[in-house]
Amino acid sequence: MRQRKISTAAMLSIVLFSVLAVVPISAAVRSNEGKRHRYIVVAKSDAEYDQLRNDAINAGATVVDDMRDVKSLVITAPDAAKAQIAANGHTQGIGQDQIRTLIRPNVSEEFGFKSSPSLTRLRVDMNGGRQHITPDPAYNLPGLLWNLDRIRAPQAWKTTTGSSAVTVGVADTGLDYTHSELATKVADVVDFTGLEDPPICKTYYGASDADFSAAYGGPANTDWNGHGSWIGGNIAGALDGHGINGIAPNIKLVALKISQWCGSAYDSEIIGAFLYAADHGIDVVSISFGGYLDRSDPEQDAIYQQYIDVVSYARSKGTVIVAAAGNEHLRIGGGGVVLSHGPLTLPGDPFVDYYGWYETPGGIPGVVDVSATGNVVVGASASCPVGTTGGDAVCKPATDTHQPTGVGRLNQLTYYSNYGPRIDVAAPGGARKFNLPNADRGGTGGWPYTTADGYIAFEDFSITSNWALEIPCYYTADASIFYPNECYSTIQGTSMATPHASAVLALIASRNPDLRHKPTKLIHALKDSAQEIKGNTTPPLSATDTSAGDRTGLACPTGYCHLGGPAISDRDAYGAGLVNAFSAVGDR
Repeated sequence: MRQRKISTAAMLSIVLFSVLAVVPISAAVRSNEGKRHRYIVVAKSDAEYDQLRNDAINAGATVVDDMRDVKSLVITAPDAAKAQIAANGHTQGIGQDQIRTLIRPNVSEEFGFKSSPSLTRLRVDMNGGRQHITPDPAYNLPGLLWNLDRIRAPQAWKTTTGSSAVTVGVADTGLDYTHSELATKVADVVDFTGLEDPPICKTYYGASDADFSAAYGGPANTDWNGHGSWIGGNIAGALDGHGINGIAPNIKLVALKISQWCGSAYDSEIIGAFLYAADHGIDVVSISFGGYLDRSDPEQDAIYQQYIDVVSYARSKGTVIVAAAGNEHLRIGGGGVVLSHGPLTLPGDPFVDYYGWYETPGGIPGVVDVSATGNVVVGASASCPVGTTGGDAVCKPATDTHQPTGVGRLNQLTYYSNYGPRIDVAAPGGARKFNLPNADRGGTGGWPYTTADGYIAFEDFSITSNWALEIPCYYTADASIFYPNECYSTIQGTSMATPHASAVLALIASRNPDLRHKPTKLIHALKDSAQEIKGNTTPPLSATDTSAGDRTGLACPTGYCHLGGPAISDRDAYGAGLVNAFSAVGDR
């Protein structure tokens, strides 16, 4: 791979190691608990901040970070000091600085490295005031970049491909600025993981980005997971006659690196990234991390209030925050409250019901919350050839217990996406071929996992990091299409839907400079231009279907492994509708 001296076999061993080595954080925390814990402390007022800080230090706390703009400081402290700080007269609230995970895409069970046929390199030209844009060569592979066609991005490029004055911050695992698709797009890297105490990936999973950098030679502050780079490529991959280009290829990106390779971040890192973006004039922040808080617990409620304060602060400074709705297939209401039981569960996994909890940051008031739609739902077959119904199922037997709904329909809510009154807009996140949960024969993500359907991707295609340990890498030596020996990938999730909305907001700000740093007007333009979608057939989770999965053969004693019941309403599925880049940048 580019700039990395690792063989294909070695790369596969690294990916397998990273998957097998990861254990649940909850178990890891129990085995690594020490005497000091990490907290966010909130002062009652700006005037009391300094005194509270001094009192915390005197009580035995160590200040990890100051977040004065929202009257908070991040500390590590023993239990006795925490109790003393909580009782301090200057303290508004204190809560444990919890670990959040990226909203993980479902990647194929089988992956490798594939090649593509040759195509003639295409070109970009300008003609007078309006642009005549020829997309990068991968757009000539039929069905591959369906998601950008679905939001009418190519039509929008006739008006604008974005302005270099507009910046999107990607709060994620980093951006691989060594990848040719991002090398000219990343204006800055801001690494928040240096403030981790304890460092998450090193402490709980045994290795840090710096360890991988020392072993393999890549930059320590690049993206060693691959998730952030996928998002960066979708937003602003270079329009340069190679591979793909992003939805807004002429805007700039800032890597707000809140996580190392293991895909985990403290609440304070997420909050810190929002504060940085607000204080440095970043137009849009795209984030695909999240979790749930039980607000009946005063400490967790204190963290929820911090999210409210930081989102309000960011909006007051002119920064729009766009977040993934989540992949638990839960119904989310006002403020992020969970209105349904769940989440989506694999048979045998532990079950924790999130009903009545609150989703952050997607559910926080003022955040643009984005659900995910699929490409097209494929139907079952009367018979399937041997070898076509496994992990990457390209055929689904009609004899299976669980069957897809909405066969032949486009833009169905994906089987994993959260939905509900809180959803603002929908965007293509992709889904497995038959739009069913993983316990069932839900199908392949499409090309390049399999070529049975030609170049059709049922999930979403973009780049990934050349140093990715978690997102599968596909590469080709054919320089007439993709950058040779650099990484591309097909994955799915509300994580993948979110950058579509972020990029369209960037195009709106580029086309209408008078709307820059005016979040209310930008969000109104995004929602007002969205395409109304009707006819969702995707059901919610079934609490009563405890039958075995068609693929796994394992029973589901907890329920919530399969879909069932009346279809989710169009309003709950799509919010204002599917983001539409072409309508968004039209004359307003």
